[in-house]
Amino acid sequence: MIDSINKISNIFTMYKGISFGLIGIWAAALTLSFLGLLSYSPLAMVASLLVAVLSVYGASYACGKIFGVHVHGESSLITGLILALIISPTLDVGGLVVLLFAGIIAGVSKFIVVHNGRHIFNPAALAAFVIGIAGLGGASWWVATPLLTPIVLLVVLISLYKSHRMSVALVFLAVAVPILLIVFATYGTTLTENLYLLLSWPLLFVAGVMLTEPLTLPPRKWQMYVEAVIVGVLFAIPLNLVIVDMTPALAILIGNVVAAVFLSREKISLVFKKRRALTPTTDEYIFTPNKPIKFTAGQYLEVQLPHKKTDFRGYRRSFSITSIPGAKEVAFGIKFYTPSSTFKTALQALPVGSTIAATGYWGDFVLPKNLSTPVLYVAGGIGITPFISHIQTSEKSKETRNTVLIYAVNNPDEIAYKDILVRSGIKVIIVSKEKIKDLPYNWKQVREFRISKDLIAKVVPDVAFRKAYISGPTPFVATAKKALRSLKAKNIETDYFLGY
Repeated sequence: MIDSINKISNIFTMYKGISFGLIGIWAAALTLSFLGLLSYSPLAMVASLLVAVLSVYGASYACGKIFGVHVHGESSLITGLILALIISPTLDVGGLVVLLFAGIIAGVSKFIVVHNGRHIFNPAALAAFVIGIAGLGGASWWVATPLLTPIVLLVVLISLYKSHRMSVALVFLAVAVPILLIVFATYGTTLTENLYLLLSWPLLFVAGVMLTEPLTLPPRKWQMYVEAVIVGVLFAIPLNLVIVDMTPALAILIGNVVAAVFLSREKISLVFKKRRALTPTTDEYIFTPNKPIKFTAGQYLEVQLPHKKTDFRGYRRSFSITSIPGAKEVAFGIKFYTPSSTFKTALQALPVGSTIAATGYWGDFVLPKNLSTPVLYVAGGIGITPFISHIQTSEKSKETRNTVLIYAVNNPDEIAYKDILVRSGIKVIIVSKEKIKDLPYNWKQVREFRISKDLIAKVVPDVAFRKAYISGPTPFVATAKKALRSLKAKNIETDYFLGY
């Protein structure tokens, strides 16, 4: 079942997934409208959607032309859909004009309210807040309708599963729900009425769509939890401030400010320097950043490569950084498939000297601070990449760690970064069915097709005492994690290919 879900989710990027999810929610609402189960007419819903999406896209397109930057059309679609789901549908001219203003505010904010090329606030939340404080009505959050709860829940679960941000949403809900129930109790309502009220609050929508939006999240998981707690408290407590009342939109915006404090808001541009072949299907791409990138070894960078006739997967990708923090060059190991995506086709054709943009770096796949903690790396194919940054960083700082690497490859030709692995001197176990000749010192081969509990127990008998790291395709990570848990491994970090 999980494998089937992974195969389906890997077809599309995070941005495509949330676009389709929001369209699905709106389509479900339109169906309920046709059935007379919502108070909004189908025509009002269609008109409001068109105004919201077109105004966001129009404002974004105009700003793109003015500032000479590429416009991410899918981002405009997502923002327009959110506005159409949180501002009440209407056929009233005045109401549509307000929605038009909201779309323009959201679109322009992506280019004006920015720092080093990245927007600070969730555009839809900012638009809702501005029209509210201007006395134009604000957001009703009508998507939080009990009848829509099943479809919203489904979309949110898929989104959080895809982004691996489920824990962040759960922290938000764990904070907000108890506070809301306490607030509801002061109304003198029954438990049944309180539960109904919960379904009328945009808890799920905020948790799975707006709070966990990638570009406004801080880079580390603990920082995300801090933001989730703050937003959860502000979201649930009905505060009456001097100038404005607390609203879900304002709570999200305050959370964005918290994230901005944590997040290094560097404008990152990368000049393509060279590439080298790692394996028959994998190349390392080396770029020169506009300034040294102060990431932590094991983190990933999201890059943008706009190109013509972009396919279903879009023009953004996240790649684990293989170079060391603060270096003059930044590198990625990238695997190519046949047929290839339009992104990777464009990457293969990228001329030396070309400049691409990066939106930032994220991730908690970092080494333990205690050097005495023994470490186990489990890599599947190109999942070796974050470990290369770990190994090179430790080598440069002359750190000594008790490290074992289990490296699963389809065949010996697919062993990437062999030179770095050999130089490091760490113990390496290659899992591959095809026999490998002339194994380097401290290397061992296990001739199996895949990772298993018995295999790990055999080659790493002290696995329960090691901090384990798993990196690779989602099915590989899931299988290895299950095996490690069954072996009583207590501390497991995973690095998935998010496919943003």
